[in-house]
Amino acid sequence: MALGLPVVSTDVGGLPYLITQGEDVILVPADLDEEMAKAVGKLLQEQQTATSLALRARKKVEGFDFEKVCAQWKNLLADGSF
Repeated sequence: MALGLPVVSTDVGGLPYLITQGEDVILVPADLDEEMAKAVGKLLQEQQTATSLALRARKKVEGFDFEKVCAQWKNLLADGSF
């Protein structure tokens, strides 16, 4: 995402809480090789879809920048409303 590339990943762990299926990434169920291959194939065939995903993914990852996240933590801890 940080490189501005379209991402295909499995929907394991906390990824679905950080990224949005079909908006900035394509998520497939774990251990389904054919689904992963289809998703990659879709991006290779649909350049506009790949470009749109990549642009939205790059924009989203900018929100994960250390300075931004650090400031959010400082505000949260200073506020004491956690």
